[in-house]
Amino acid sequence: MAQYTISADDHGVRLDRFIRKKYRNVALTGIFRLIRKGRVRVNGGRKKPAYRLLEHDIIDVYINVPPRQPKSLLVLSAIQKKLAVAALVYTDENIAICNKPQGMPMHAGSGYAWGFVEIMQAYTGNSGFTFVNRIDKATSGLVLGAKNRKTAQRLSELIRKRRVDKYYQAVVQGLVDEECFTLSSFLKKEETRVVEYSHGDNGAREAISEFRVVKRDAARQRTLLAARLITGRTHQLRVQLANRNHPIIGDTRYGEVRAKHMLLCSQRLIIAELDLDVEIPLPDFFPVF
Repeated sequence: MAQYTISADDHGVRLDRFIRKKYRNVALTGIFRLIRKGRVRVNGGRKKPAYRLLEHDIIDVYINVPPRQPKSLLVLSAIQKKLAVAALVYTDENIAICNKPQGMPMHAGSGYAWGFVEIMQAYTGNSGFTFVNRIDKATSGLVLGAKNRKTAQRLSELIRKRRVDKYYQAVVQGLVDEECFTLSSFLKKEETRVVEYSHGDNGAREAISEFRVVKRDAARQRTLLAARLITGRTHQLRVQLANRNHPIIGDTRYGEVRAKHMLLCSQRLIIAELDLDVEIPLPDFFPVF
């Protein structure tokens, strides 16, 4: 028998989904059968699969199959520890806002044994730590982390309702004429690139970005832009700017100007409802205008 006490993090989760999370090697039909036969009990009694768990509920599971082992945390090197310390810009009991280095993937996979989330999980000692938004490997700057499931749900809902303001700065090729402008289009990932459309009839999703010129460098024919994401689509700023003949410098996927670093930084996050306003200076590799 295995016993679980429900924490605030799992409050409101369906019983069948909680058991499924603990026993990934048991088919969903098997989970339903266990609950129906009373081999899964809540506070000593039977519940239906759709029962919503309450904090402090006690679940007894009578099954010979061992539960899934907790995810093991990455063992950090001295360099990774130093990176994590420098990355943590803001933290409280529920939220961590972190500064992701340029060139680091957000997650393990695609040839990477670990990513930024694995480093921060290990540093915080919390395998449940997650980022509720993400930025490209080549992009540097702020990402929003949640230390528990309840906070992740709340922050994701705020993002969905466009109540998290995300500001970027980018250096683009060419001199931008307008002082302020808005780009609105529809984006869809196709193979290894994101393609821009003027409509969403083909499954492309709406993408809206606001821009403001910060400075122009006439000698080197480039412009520093401040951008605000109204939506948050994959490669949104990169695609929209490239298709207006102002690709971000260093973005060789959508542009042609090579550089050691892609000059795009997630510089500021504002969550008015939580009284949060976090801003970082531009990285050292950004040019001085």
